[in-house]
Amino acid sequence: MNEPQKRFLILGEVFTDVHLDISQSPLRLGGIFHSARAFSAINCDYALAAIAPRYLYENVQKFGNELNAQQTFIVGEINGAPNIMNIQESAENGDQGYNDILRGEAEVAVYHQQLIQIIEEYKPSDILIYPGKYSIEHTFPAFENFNGNLHIDVQYGIKSLEKMISYNFKFSTIILSTSSTLFEQYNFSVTNLVGSTLGANTNSFLLKENRGGSTYYDTKEQTWQEAPAFKTETVHSVGVGDCFNAVFLSQQGQRTNGLALKIASYIAMLYASTFVFEEFKDLILNLNFNDIEKLPAKRLSWGEREKHHIYIAGPDFPDIDTRLIEELHDNLKYHNFIPHRPVVENGIITGSEPEEQQQVAFQKDIALLEKSSVLIAVILNDDPGTYVEIGYMAKSGKPVIVFDPYKQVRNLFLKKSADFIVHSMNELIDTVFSVLGKKDFDPIEKYDALLLASGGLDSTVLAYKLLAEGKKIMPVFLRYGQHFADTEFNTLLDVLPPKLLSHIKVINIEDIFKGSKSRMIKEPNLWLDEVSADDLYLPYRNLLFLSIASSVAQTMGIGEVYSAFINSNHAKEIDCSKEFFDKLSGMLSEYGTVQIEMPFRDFSKADVIKLGIDLDVPIAHTYSCQANSTTPCGVCPNCVDRLAGFESFQETNINSGR
Repeated sequence: MNEPQKRFLILGEVFTDVHLDISQSPLRLGGIFHSARAFSAINCDYALAAIAPRYLYENVQKFGNELNAQQTFIVGEINGAPNIMNIQESAENGDQGYNDILRGEAEVAVYHQQLIQIIEEYKPSDILIYPGKYSIEHTFPAFENFNGNLHIDVQYGIKSLEKMISYNFKFSTIILSTSSTLFEQYNFSVTNLVGSTLGANTNSFLLKENRGGSTYYDTKEQTWQEAPAFKTETVHSVGVGDCFNAVFLSQQGQRTNGLALKIASYIAMLYASTFVFEEFKDLILNLNFNDIEKLPAKRLSWGEREKHHIYIAGPDFPDIDTRLIEELHDNLKYHNFIPHRPVVENGIITGSEPEEQQQVAFQKDIALLEKSSVLIAVILNDDPGTYVEIGYMAKSGKPVIVFDPYKQVRNLFLKKSADFIVHSMNELIDTVFSVLGKKDFDPIEKYDALLLASGGLDSTVLAYKLLAEGKKIMPVFLRYGQHFADTEFNTLLDVLPPKLLSHIKVINIEDIFKGSKSRMIKEPNLWLDEVSADDLYLPYRNLLFLSIASSVAQTMGIGEVYSAFINSNHAKEIDCSKEFFDKLSGMLSEYGTVQIEMPFRDFSKADVIKLGIDLDVPIAHTYSCQANSTTPCGVCPNCVDRLAGFESFQETNINSGR
């Protein structure tokens, strides 16, 4: 894994950070200096290519030297704006309210000849670009002959990214965060980014998920990695993502991507714990990076968060100052949770309403409590309704967090009914992540099961079943030229248990069926073409899949290969029968170490659906069609089996009175 020593050049603006919400916070240089502090603290070679107002030039040179930059260059000047960044919410409990003062008045000149000279003389292996007010086109001449790695952090620089791609620049890494406009533009989905034209112009995507960890996707290997977050008392979140960038990119190649992400997460946590660089550096000085792998941490991905409904209990009434409740609601939404204000959603009940109306409101509140993962009680006054809701949730065994901003909770019963009592918004948001995050996140390193996974109903249910049984699973996705491959793969990323996403292995065998007339390879026009089961035939498809899976399994020391085969399938393959699979399994176990397992071989489709519902599998989002690449056709064998299974399941449950 070791690579030649990396040399980074950081290109971007320099700001003066002003924390409006922290009275005694120091003024300090921000922008590219956040990454500079990280490179300096971990003793990585780097240089600065700074764009700043002239009044900051002396400070840029001074602090570049203090932070051990091998060279510090001024490559651009900003006129008309002071480059002062006002920050309203330092800890990023919600929207941080950044304000780049007089941004619209700025005029920026980039010295591209000097940038060309810097790259030629310093010879960086990697350039980390932070777009900003400067015109990205003015940097293009410097990059045209650069043969190293380009990384770009696209927090607000979508236009810069698009312009660079239009000039055919390729990136090693496109970096973004959950608060970036690029993430919002692609509907808050890395999967959408991967499937866009951006995927063809980058080797990888890195998503920083505030307080919840990070996700990394390798576009060439089509593999996912994820890392957890480490808990600290967050003093500030400003520049923490830039620190993460520097550490991850410096460690990448020297270590596995998974460990590099975890190291970056841990050091970024340390950066968030102090404003003082010397303290930050001292915390890292005696740190053994390899030990970080063993440290407990928690993971709560962006996608997982929207599965959590959060009930906000409190006197949310017109005659009460409810600004803290509103702030909490907005902050939880910012982090992609689903918060509920029952009074706002279900209306105020004064007691004078008809009994029927009161009963409806009561049942709606109960329904919200039932579907919520956690209750947050905001103690603003002595509100009986809040206390009842706390008791109801505590009795249900779900977490109760009491937010006591004015430290007025005295009642013993209330104290003992709560799982946590917090006094600040920062502590409250941290507690939500701690409560809902997966405990002791530990990436799977060794597997005891390989699962053929397609994003279909059967294999997805099987994935959840095996995970519930404690299996360490490696999902394998096969690209064999199927016209619906992209839909299958994107669905797989959407429906697979999140814990398994970083362990997907994609195997490309498209050449085997190249030229096949099968309607699995050549997509039919369903408006014009009639498609039968025979038209979907691919010779020895299942034999091929299981042979490949068994070869991979034996190579990696995995003893079991799982297939979600159901004996009731209508497929026409000659290698699609119970008898065939029994013989194949016997042969493989006799001549090797791999055992083929088919737990669903005697199941009906309705049985699988029932199991999926019991395991809380997102079966409605699975994709099983083989005749259409975008929308289930309803008439191919897989669609017919699926529909019949749902009908049978429905009839069985109606007849049994369920």
